[in-house]
Amino acid sequence: MVNELAKYSLADIKKGMKVYKEQLSEIYDIWIILYKPKESDMEEDDIIGFIGAETNEESDALYNGNNIITPVYNDSIDLEDDIFYDE
Repeated sequence: MVNELAKYSLADIKKGMKVYKEQLSEIYDIWIILYKPKESDMEEDDIIGFIGAETNEESDALYNGNNIITPVYNDSIDLEDDIFYDE
């Protein structure tokens, strides 16, 4: 039996929260930077270190030698399947 992970909305998440990347798949057009300390005993989940419309110095600070980084950005343009535009 497979346990299905709950999907989060933007209103559900906050910095410092432990999540799986897959739980953020329904949040669009927002940068979410996940990190995991290299020396941690964490298995699969990561910690939310940044949430924002654009990356900045705060998100850049997470990219240091002590963290494993997973950037998450789901582009809403991907929701528009099979739409063709004339040029």
